[in-house]
Amino acid sequence: MSKQKEDFSAPISALQKRFFKWVDKRNPMAKEVLLNRKNLYIFPSLTGLCLFALSFILWLLGTSYQNNLVLALSYLLLSLMIVAIFHTYANLAGLTIKILGVKPVFVNDIAHFSLQLSGHRHRNYENLMVRWRQGEPACFDLQGGQILSVQIPLLANKRGILRPGKLLIESAFPLGVIRCWTWVNLQTSAVVFPQPIKGPFPTQLSRGETGEQGSGGQGTDDFDGLRVYRAGDPIKHIAWKHYAREQGLYSKQYTAQLQRDCWLNWDEFSLYQGEQRLSALCYWALHFESIQQPYGLSLPNKQIKPNIGEQHRLNVLTSLARLNIDGGTL
Repeated sequence: MSKQKEDFSAPISALQKRFFKWVDKRNPMAKEVLLNRKNLYIFPSLTGLCLFALSFILWLLGTSYQNNLVLALSYLLLSLMIVAIFHTYANLAGLTIKILGVKPVFVNDIAHFSLQLSGHRHRNYENLMVRWRQGEPACFDLQGGQILSVQIPLLANKRGILRPGKLLIESAFPLGVIRCWTWVNLQTSAVVFPQPIKGPFPTQLSRGETGEQGSGGQGTDDFDGLRVYRAGDPIKHIAWKHYAREQGLYSKQYTAQLQRDCWLNWDEFSLYQGEQRLSALCYWALHFESIQQPYGLSLPNKQIKPNIGEQHRLNVLTSLARLNIDGGTL
């Protein structure tokens, strides 16, 4: 049985590959696509094929027995299919699809690609179905003159850059006997961060004084200046004189304290292998960010200086996502 499936799947796969190659020539990659007769395809659905077969059988019976009522029923069914062709085509023609963006996600999370759809002011678009080639469908209606923002989900099962591929837009409205569809090439991609996996921090093995967070007691060597107070700073380092003068809340910063900024060093995480090393680096980056501990990242091809904040976190996680373990970036 499985051998028969393989025999059938090979020619179907080859046919699909040739079809999508032809589609790529007609629909070049773009951020915004207008649906019209050049990129819309129409074919009877399974229900439509059955209805056409029924109409043909009725025509044969009506012709053989010279029964006008049977012939009229056959012509009526065929007329409905012809009228459905124009209505189904009009339900997609004039629709504009524009990519808005997508937020980064972690491995095995769902990436939600934001699309904006708009159409003619005096036309409604009913029962539209949209999905990525490997994703789950999303169904919706679009009223005339409405600008609709929708989220099209896709599972991110691999670290790096997620390119969703072709987008399928289809509809069988109003009768379900004719299917109108198109494959759209939208220029978009999502960053997929490594899956965070908790593990021991390497400096715990070499510098016991750093503690679990890699940043133990604050240094009290040479005074280096003031910085804005961050949650978690020791109370004894608060510049109370400045606070009493209503000059704001600051923390005293010392030379030894600066030297204890944490580094996430690729080479020091050698106890992990392959993707696990990236997952461990990702976990500790998120951990240091949550406790407001400045941290830097040192990779074979890139170095990011210690800092904290949302932009710093995105830079670090994006660098981990794009790192090619074999060398270079993804």
